[in-house]
Amino acid sequence: MHASILAPSILAGDHANLATSAAIVEQLGLTWIHLDIMDGHFVPNLSFGPQTVAALRKNSKLFFDVHLMLSEPHRYIEA
Repeated sequence: MHASILAPSILAGDHANLATSAAIVEQLGLTWIHLDIMDGHFVPNLSFGPQTVAALRKNSKLFFDVHLMLSEPHRYIEA
């Protein structure tokens, strides 16, 4: 049996300060965080895009578990 992994969703964090929300996850000793990326076509856009992920990446050592809810994911590969 594999060990369970807890990956809290950053969508539940403080959208005015996502870096602090990610830091709290790290302080709790967790190693993963879940990010939902939505394009507004496949599902309503209730999250954030590549720029936000890049900004979070600069200050976090967490593993980013990313859920791509995109109707044309190939259009976003480079970003």
